[in-house]
Amino acid sequence: MKNGFLFLLAIIIVIVSLSWFRTAKAQSASGISEEEKARITEMYRKKMAESRTTGESNAYRTPPIYDTTTGTSRAKNRSTRSGDFNKSLSNARTSADSLDILRQFSTYSPKSFYGDSSIYRDIEDSLALIDSINAIKTKNRLPEFDELKPFGMELFEHSDEYDQPSDITSSDDYVLGPGDNILINLWGNVEREYNLTIDRQGAVFIPKVGEISASGFSISEFTEKSRRMLAKSYSGFEMTVTLGKIRSIRIYLTGEVVRPGAYTVSSLTSILNALYIAGGPGNRGSLRGIKLMRRGAEKSTVDLYDLLLKGDNSTDVRLEGGDVVFVPVVGTQVAIRGEIKRAAIYELKGQETVKELLALAGNATSSAYLERIMLERVGDKRAWEVRDINLSESANTTDNVGLVDGDRITVYSIFDMKQNMVAIDGHVKHSGYYERNDSTRISDLIGRAQLQDYNVYLDRADLFRTFTDGRTEVIPISVASIMAGKPESNLLMQDRDSLHVYSVEEIKRQKFVYIEGEIERPGKYPLYDKMTAEDLIFLAGSFRRGADRQQVEVARMDSVGMISIEYIPLDGSDSARRIELAEDDRVFVRKIPDYEVNRLVRLEGEFTYPGVYTLVNKEEGLYHMLTRAGGFTVNAFPRGIVLERKSIANNLNRLQVPKLIQRSQPITEDSLGRRSREEVFEFESTSVSRIIIDIEKILATKGQDGDVVLEPGDVVRVPATPSGISVLGAVGSNGTIKFVEDKNVKYYVQRAGNFTRQSDKGEIRLMRAGGEVVSGGGVLGKKVAIGDIIVVPTKIEKNSNWLKTITTALGAATGVLSSVYIISKM
Repeated sequence: MKNGFLFLLAIIIVIVSLSWFRTAKAQSASGISEEEKARITEMYRKKMAESRTTGESNAYRTPPIYDTTTGTSRAKNRSTRSGDFNKSLSNARTSADSLDILRQFSTYSPKSFYGDSSIYRDIEDSLALIDSINAIKTKNRLPEFDELKPFGMELFEHSDEYDQPSDITSSDDYVLGPGDNILINLWGNVEREYNLTIDRQGAVFIPKVGEISASGFSISEFTEKSRRMLAKSYSGFEMTVTLGKIRSIRIYLTGEVVRPGAYTVSSLTSILNALYIAGGPGNRGSLRGIKLMRRGAEKSTVDLYDLLLKGDNSTDVRLEGGDVVFVPVVGTQVAIRGEIKRAAIYELKGQETVKELLALAGNATSSAYLERIMLERVGDKRAWEVRDINLSESANTTDNVGLVDGDRITVYSIFDMKQNMVAIDGHVKHSGYYERNDSTRISDLIGRAQLQDYNVYLDRADLFRTFTDGRTEVIPISVASIMAGKPESNLLMQDRDSLHVYSVEEIKRQKFVYIEGEIERPGKYPLYDKMTAEDLIFLAGSFRRGADRQQVEVARMDSVGMISIEYIPLDGSDSARRIELAEDDRVFVRKIPDYEVNRLVRLEGEFTYPGVYTLVNKEEGLYHMLTRAGGFTVNAFPRGIVLERKSIANNLNRLQVPKLIQRSQPITEDSLGRRSREEVFEFESTSVSRIIIDIEKILATKGQDGDVVLEPGDVVRVPATPSGISVLGAVGSNGTIKFVEDKNVKYYVQRAGNFTRQSDKGEIRLMRAGGEVVSGGGVLGKKVAIGDIIVVPTKIEKNSNWLKTITTALGAATGVLSSVYIISKM
């Protein structure tokens, strides 16, 4: 019962509301005050905002009403009855607000609200006029660079609808491969039809004919080959060879493609077909450097601009199984807009110029103003720079500049080129072009562009003034005088004037100081105002561990080039802090005398505690180090101890001893007069790194006699006790013979099979375990000790001119000995 009463009440409210709305809709606008109309206008504006927010529109729209008023009376009614509406428009703050009110009234208000449809038509005509004007402006305006699209990408817009190549009936240039289906038809005296598939070995089998190789042949080549084979079994026939089902291949598309991956495609697929399948290059993909990789090597490169601009698809080759189509990242890109036939973003291959870019863009239109083409470029300071380029026929060819990545070109129309334009760039906040009138001065332009808050060079700015004959004049301007209100520098500006405001860094010479020595980051540093040595040391990463922190040395050059040396204490006193550095000062942080961080030696072999040791001081000897290492092990062979010092070879190389020895080698001349240098003496830096040690004397005297002072980097090796005596060279058998006490060299040579015919008995060497070498007459009778090595050299055929050989050898030896003697005294 209660629900029924509520339903009846709702019906009554709806009926009353409809009656009220009908009355309100039919009333005339003549009886409504201006305040009421303003209120209604605001109501409709809020309604419009609500509908935009919610996406809903509940406004009632009446059917169109046809007006029978004549054109003359209609115009009269418009002039007299649109006043109220114009007053409401006058309250709008901007033209955009007026347009918004027009659209709100047109959308939401019924025509009868105005009492006459003429005012409503006024609104409709105004909206139509405004839309027409906006359409013209949109058509004629320069597009923003962000709105431009990369040239050529539209080629792949419908790649989803692309069907890859499938079956074909014939293709003379098609290369057959395993998996292809071949149809052979014979007629005449023989009626046969063969449906063949090429096997994995690349062949087909024809009954009564045999196996025919097919892989790698074209259709025409296979036709002739099979005709010859069939003619051996049949006569009087004609034949045709066509393709049936084509094989599939596996290819790969990688790099900057929309859908990279592996694809199974028809063997008729080309590079361009494959790109269509993968959706084409992505936003970062190149259209000019697409590579075909085959078996790990680059097969070809495809430039799609040839296809897009010339219709040339000669580089679009067919793919083979395993091929990779690689799309690299796009290279240099520049954008061009304005009066050219194809505004877009273009990819460049090399050092293209502005003229070449115009050609890529379809050249300029007939209304292009080529005397001023604007080039925008990111400069060295990562700020936009603007340059005007004249590419008219009478222009200088130097204006045809090369393009770099990110350049933006604007080609203006002769109808858009206004002459009342000036420009400003440099150290200002808002560089660019500004409108000029007859009273525009430099101060007005600077006020609009706003100087930077720091580092503005106020003594001079340059005004570049271009004349109609192409000449450009540079006029120096004092920015400081303009800011002080002095009229002599505040010139009136002319059309196409360009003002460049410099920064202090651009004008003044940069000043530097230098620091070397025991510092973390030695090198060149900017000289700051009131900079001290302590400031420079801090900037350079502070001291190294071995630095002398008491004072630094400063070398200073005066105005006439004289050098003075000054020592600045680093005790933190006020006097030290007051000493400021000057331009080109060189600060040297010296090393603490005798300081060395890594004074290490290495002990290897038969020591009780082998390993790396730090030298206690610069006088520590070998004997003391042996005691630190715990002495030798039971298996040690002390006589065979080796002390290797790498610094010896380094010093000899530093003194260029190898080159001196090389130049001291004798020069011989053959019968044809050709000269060559003989290798009488061979120098090996590693062979001179060993120091001969009498370890027995050192151990017997506990280091008092024969001890060797160790140096950082030394390596001491002690071998294990050898098993015998090694006999090497021109003997019966090279090897190691068991050591027998009190035996001489001859004994061990006999045990090794005695001398051979090629043995040079006069040059036998007995190499002692301690490093000494015994040679010359009487070596065979020398007693041999454990660890010794006997070397029997091979006899060398002597030159017949023995006198000349001896003279040459003596001369070379004398020269080498003299050089070594001189070097030892250096």
